[in-house]
Amino acid sequence: MSEESLLGRLYKDGEIIVEEGIQSRSMYVIQSGKAKVVKSDEDGETILALLGEGDIFGEMSLFDAIPRSATVKAAGNTRVLAIEHEGLLKRIKMDPTLAFRIIRQMSQRIRDLNTRLIFAQETINHANNKLLQLNKTENVCIKDRETKLSHIVTQLQEKLHKLTEQFIQGDETLQ
Repeated sequence: MSEESLLGRLYKDGEIIVEEGIQSRSMYVIQSGKAKVVKSDEDGETILALLGEGDIFGEMSLFDAIPRSATVKAAGNTRVLAIEHEGLLKRIKMDPTLAFRIIRQMSQRIRDLNTRLIFAQETINHANNKLLQLNKTENVCIKDRETKLSHIVTQLQEKLHKLTEQFIQGDETLQ
């Protein structure tokens, strides 16, 4: 076994650790540093999560063997240990609590995602209600509607900004 496999691999800032769309049967443990989970599209990158020391990622591929759903990049110098599917099974046989630790972290991520989805739904419902309310206002002149609409848009921008921050920072609480 090589020293790199025992100590993990050091990634430099911005270096890709896992690439979206690539099929692999490995999971990863961050030994030191941080990593960001991102999705890219024509508008750029969206940060889905920030991960730190002790966090795992890539564990879904151990169970479903589907290509990676996101890209993971080092955020600063980051040391990451890759654990292959077969190696993980051997480690779980030696230490069954490892499986529970993985499941616990996955469960926490699902709970956190549920909380953030509820907040997003509430924000969408609030926006919809405000717009319906504005639409029902028949006896308000156009200037008043513009002012009211501007106020509503400002409120929605603030809520969406908070929602975006919650999605990005939500995973930091898992550390």
